[in-house]
Amino acid sequence: MSNLRKYFALSSVIFLIVLALAPFKDYFQEWKSYQNQYNVLVNDLPQRVTPVPIGIKQLWIPKFDRVDRCVTCHLGMKEEALKNVRQPFTTHPHMYHDVEEFGCTFCHEGQGSATEYKESLGKVKFWDKPIFPKEFMEASCAKCHKEQIIPQAPILTLGRKIIQESNCAGCHKIEGYQKQWVPPLDGIGSKVNRTWLVNWLKNPKAYSPKTRMPNFLLPEEEANILADFLMTFKELPNGVTLESAPAVLTSASEAVKAKMIDLGSTRFKEARCISCHTVNGKGGYVANELGKVASKDNKEWLYNYIKNPKHISPDVAMPRFRLKENELTGMVAYIESEFVDYEMEAQPEHTPDPAFYEKGLALFKKYNCNGCHELSAAHKSEEVGPELSLIGSKKIYEIDFGKTTIDQSLPSYIHAKLATPRIFSPAMKMPNFQFTDEEMQAVTVALLGNTNETIPEEYIVHAKPKSTFVPQGEFGKIVKDLACMSCHVMNGNGRLVATDLSMEASQVQRKWVEGYFKVPYSLRPILTERMPNFFLPNDEIKTIADYMEKVFVVDSLDHEITKDAASVSKGKGLYFEKFGCQSCHQISGKGGYVGPPLDKIGSRLKGGWIYHWLKNPQAYKPESIEPDNKLTDEEAEDLAAYLISLK
Repeated sequence: MSNLRKYFALSSVIFLIVLALAPFKDYFQEWKSYQNQYNVLVNDLPQRVTPVPIGIKQLWIPKFDRVDRCVTCHLGMKEEALKNVRQPFTTHPHMYHDVEEFGCTFCHEGQGSATEYKESLGKVKFWDKPIFPKEFMEASCAKCHKEQIIPQAPILTLGRKIIQESNCAGCHKIEGYQKQWVPPLDGIGSKVNRTWLVNWLKNPKAYSPKTRMPNFLLPEEEANILADFLMTFKELPNGVTLESAPAVLTSASEAVKAKMIDLGSTRFKEARCISCHTVNGKGGYVANELGKVASKDNKEWLYNYIKNPKHISPDVAMPRFRLKENELTGMVAYIESEFVDYEMEAQPEHTPDPAFYEKGLALFKKYNCNGCHELSAAHKSEEVGPELSLIGSKKIYEIDFGKTTIDQSLPSYIHAKLATPRIFSPAMKMPNFQFTDEEMQAVTVALLGNTNETIPEEYIVHAKPKSTFVPQGEFGKIVKDLACMSCHVMNGNGRLVATDLSMEASQVQRKWVEGYFKVPYSLRPILTERMPNFFLPNDEIKTIADYMEKVFVVDSLDHEITKDAASVSKGKGLYFEKFGCQSCHQISGKGGYVGPPLDKIGSRLKGGWIYHWLKNPQAYKPESIEPDNKLTDEEAEDLAAYLISLK
C-alpha cells in the first residue's frame, strides 16, 4: 500500500510539472515566433504597415473543401511595402486569383492545416500532396483551365503542345488528347533507301534534330530486322502508283544537267521552300528537314511528291506548286545534286535473317510503331502504356522508384522518366524523346495537372468549340490544293501561323491581292519571306479574289474617308507630331522597324479598315502592340486620309 502511495505522489508531481510547462511550450510555438518577428519588422519600416494580433489565422474555402493556415506565418502577402523582405513575410508575386477565394494549397498544394514549417510542406508520412516545387507550380492551373492555350500559364501551354505534337496519345490514353496519325508506312520500300532507314531507326534526331520521332534505343540487330521488314512494303495505300521519273534526270549530258540544276535552284528559291522546310537547320520548322533528303528519298518519289503531294498523301499540308514539267524536273535535279548526306555511314554487307518478316512484325508490335504509323500488315494496337488522364493524383506508394536515389515525389518521378525513360527498369519500352530541360519541365507540369480533383463547374474554363468552316467551290479546291489552312485561319478554322483571312476583303484592296499572289513579299523589312510563291495562273488568282470579296468581308468596317488636302494635311501632323507614329513605322526609309512600313499603304489597305484599326487595334488583333491612342472620330478620319494618300 505504501508503494502505491509513492507512485501516486510521483505521478502527481510529474503531472504538475507538465501543467506548469504547457504555457511555456505554447509561448515558444514556431508560428508565434514568426508573428512576433513580423511585428518587429513592420514597426521598423518607413511605410505604415499595421502589426498583426498574435493568434492562429486561417482561410476556409468551402467550395474546395480546404482549410489553409498558411496565412498564419505568410503575413505580408498583400503588402507592397514588403516586396523586398525575406520569407515568409514578403509580398506574394502577382496573383491572377483572389487568395480569399482560392486559398493557398489549391495552387501550392502542401498541408494547409499545419502550423509548423516542415509539416506545412506536406513531406510527411501519409500526406500525398506535398508542396509543388516552384518550377512545377503551373500544374495547378490545369485543374480549372481545360483550353489548349493559357497565356497566363506559358509552361503549361507548352507542355500540352508538346504532348499533342509528340503523339503521347499513341501509346497512352490521355483525356483531351487525340491520337495523331503520321505518315503511313505502306510504300516506304519504294521511297527510301535501306541504309538511311537503318540509321534513322537507330537515332532519328541525328538526321533531323527537330523531329518528334523518339529514339527507341534499338540494338543494331533489331534495327536491321525492322528495316528489312519495312522495306518489303513497296505498294502505296489506296492503289496509288508512281509515275516514272523523266529519263532526262539520268540520261542528260553534264551541260544539260547543269542547266536543269540552275533552273531548279531558281524555282526552289522563288517557291520559298525554306518557309516551311529547314535546310541543314535553317528555315521554317513546319515541315521536314531537306538538307539530306536526296540520300533518303529516291528521284522517282521526289518527282511524284513535288508534282502532286496529295496524290500520295491526301491529308498532307504540302501545297501543289504550279510548276511546268521542265521546272519540276529541274527542281528534282537540283535536290539530287545539292541535298546529299555525304557523311551517311554505309551499312556493312548485310544478309537478312531468314525469319526477318516475322521478327520484324513482332518488333513493330513490341514497340507499338502503329501507335503513330499505319501499316496494312499490323492492326492498330491498343495503348501499351498506362493511362495518364489522372497521373497527377498518383499516390507515392503506387510508384515503383526501382533502385534509383531520386527524390521520392511525383514531380521527380515524371521528370526522371522523361529524361531517362528506362531508368526504373530496363524492361520498359518507352522511347527517349530527347526533350530539352525546358520541354521536360513543361511536359511534367502538364501531366501533373491531370488530377481527379473535383472542381465546381463555375470555375472550369473549357476550350472554345472549334470552327467547322471549310471553304467550298472552286476556291475550296484551291485552298485544299495549296494547304492554305495549314498557315491561315478562315472564319475560326485553320492554324494561325500567318494572317487571319476572315476579314481580308474588308482590309485590303483587290488589286493588291491579285498582285500579291503573283509575287508574294514580306510586309516587314526585318522579317524573312514566309509566303511561298505558288506560281498561280491568272484564273486561279481571280477565283481567290472573287471569293474573298464575297465571303471574307465585314460590312461594319465600311467607312467613307474624306481625301481632301485639308484632311491629309491634318493627318500628316497627327502622324509625325502628336502621336509620333514614325517611332514604329517607316515612310521613305525613315522611322522605326517595329511595325510594317507604310510607304504604299494607300495602295494596299482600304480606308475604312485603317479608320477602325486606328480607333481600337486590339478589337481586331488582341495581341497587337499597336497602342490605342483613344483617337476621336475626326482624328482617326484625318490620319486615315493621310495614310491612304501614300500610294
